[in-house]
Amino acid sequence: MASTQQHVHFVQQLQSPDPVEVYGALRTIKNAIIGSTTKKTLYFRLQIIPHVTLLLAMDDTDVQIRVQATAVISSLAHKDEEAARQLLDSGVVNSLIAQIAPGTDPVLMEASVRALNALLSYESIKLGIEKHVNLMVPYLLSIITEAKDTSRVYEMRAHARIELAILVLGKLCMTEARQYTIANTGVIDMLASLLLCGYPRLQIAALKALSALSYENMEICGALFLVKLKQKTYMDAILDLARHQDPDISLHACMCVSNMSRMRIGDLLKDIQTVVVPALVKLLKVSDFSTLQVVQSLGYLCHEDADIQSAAKNAGVISELIRILSVIEGQESADFVDQEHNMRMVKGVFLTLGTIVSTNEECRRKAVEDQALVYLVRAMGHPDDGVKTAACLCTRYIIRSVSICRTHVPESGILAPLMALLQDKTIDVQVTASATLVNLLTDFSPLRADALKEGLVDILVKLLGSQNSTVCRNALWSIRNLLVGIDEDTLKAIIEKVKIETLFALSSPPNEAFLQEHALGALRNIVSDYMLGINAVFDTMGSNKVIELLRQATLSDTEPAIKVHGLYLANNIAVRSQEHCQIIVGDEWLLRSIASHITNESSEVAIAALWCIDSIASHRAPTQSQPESDGGESIDETRGTCRHMSELRDLEVQSTLEHMLDDLDLSLDVRDRVRSCLDYFSDSDI
Repeated sequence: MASTQQHVHFVQQLQSPDPVEVYGALRTIKNAIIGSTTKKTLYFRLQIIPHVTLLLAMDDTDVQIRVQATAVISSLAHKDEEAARQLLDSGVVNSLIAQIAPGTDPVLMEASVRALNALLSYESIKLGIEKHVNLMVPYLLSIITEAKDTSRVYEMRAHARIELAILVLGKLCMTEARQYTIANTGVIDMLASLLLCGYPRLQIAALKALSALSYENMEICGALFLVKLKQKTYMDAILDLARHQDPDISLHACMCVSNMSRMRIGDLLKDIQTVVVPALVKLLKVSDFSTLQVVQSLGYLCHEDADIQSAAKNAGVISELIRILSVIEGQESADFVDQEHNMRMVKGVFLTLGTIVSTNEECRRKAVEDQALVYLVRAMGHPDDGVKTAACLCTRYIIRSVSICRTHVPESGILAPLMALLQDKTIDVQVTASATLVNLLTDFSPLRADALKEGLVDILVKLLGSQNSTVCRNALWSIRNLLVGIDEDTLKAIIEKVKIETLFALSSPPNEAFLQEHALGALRNIVSDYMLGINAVFDTMGSNKVIELLRQATLSDTEPAIKVHGLYLANNIAVRSQEHCQIIVGDEWLLRSIASHITNESSEVAIAALWCIDSIASHRAPTQSQPESDGGESIDETRGTCRHMSELRDLEVQSTLEHMLDDLDLSLDVRDRVRSCLDYFSDSDI
């Protein structure tokens, strides 16, 4: 109690008219809160922020008091993002910016830049400081310009100011607009020249700022690529620094190269293979270094680039990532371990590993050989949602491999935890778990039968009612895959649970296009192999609703993917049943729509439409010597004329096909379908 009263007294002293008393109280508070989260929390509760903000806002506040008050602000900003937000809302940023204006006391200027740097350690503050950027940038540039005076740059105070100003400038590059605002000041050449200054802290600050400036910005990357530094190009200097013995210099140089690579600036593949990837792998092995940042940098570098992913595998990245997971698991029961950091590390490793295996089969095999699935399955039971989500995402990429699905996945024990995650309370987990499930339910997957026995269809039906459209889409996709290559009894059981009505409702507007696509895909598969499916669709919905659905799916302005599934739905109905084919042909608008799509600019749509024409034309009318079968079909369907040839000729299908066959620009797949369709017309001419 006495101790708390003492702290209350110090806060009260900040309002004293005696500057000596104010100065003394600030120094005492500053020394108490540096490095102590508990004391920072205490002073926040004692409402210290308004008092310190007021001291900085007053014009007549002594410089020494300003220095101490600014140091208090800087220390408080390090507490957490909530504390930084309170400081931003207090309006203290205005005072800090005023204190970095040219002509300010050098010690106060350094303290102020340090406080701004601390505040900008958080993403929300970087975004929330927008209205201050235009005023702050010129002041920061005036500080950075001091680096041109080589006689002063190594003075401790000047060096610290320059370094901090560069760091703050880099942190302001949160948006493309800010990147251009800062780049247009001419600072690029100044920052680039510091790469050769030989002073590590300035080099690191310059690399961080250049990395932030060029992140996802093709124009600025291109401008940097053209920069000349004495006898070197910018890229030569960056690659030299990527080889540097200082881990921080090496890491941030590698990040600069990654930016160039992602924007496809220059031919950097060889440099990435021989310099950058080996440098990052080396950094993974450096103890007491920012391993998480290295892991994230590798993920960014390898994103959507199969060649770099392969280079990462060859350099041993996958094995190193698995080793990190092993080390973290070994620390689970140890004392004095930063579990929060380890959790972030596990998440980062899974995301980067997922990126590396996303497109490359060899990378996937290497991950499985190194027991990645063991760690992924265990992580699916982790209490943290982010870890579970990352584990699902990584698993999804690994099981894109057919051979891995057939061999390693069944024995991994993945099905039970994945099915549990489908019912997780967190939507993000449900999204990634349901997306992962899709790849496990293809007709070649050994897990499909087990999943059906464990009640998967009931879970998927529940997910169809999710308020999250992506979860619903993934559930539909899984149902689509389950409906391929199954027997009639299984088809009947799935139809009874999923409900034809539900699929019809999801396959039409106003549902999102990707929901319509997969609902149509599920219906397409239901009618694919058995009359049971066709009868179920028509008996449930009636001919009019089926035709209306096919009409909607083949409208000219419909998404191509929806057209494809709608056309194949029509095809599967038409090819299997003459009775139902007649219903399609009997709707003049629908038949005309199908015929119009055989010349669609999308080869997938054109091929689907051509299959429809093929299936419609395949039904033969019996010859005079042939009776109709009891079902209304010709006894020998290889004989007799095509039943619907007149309708197709009325739509000028034959002439269109003949013109298409003369079009040498058509893909081989389309030309093959065109020939097949024309065979029916040739037969009918005989």
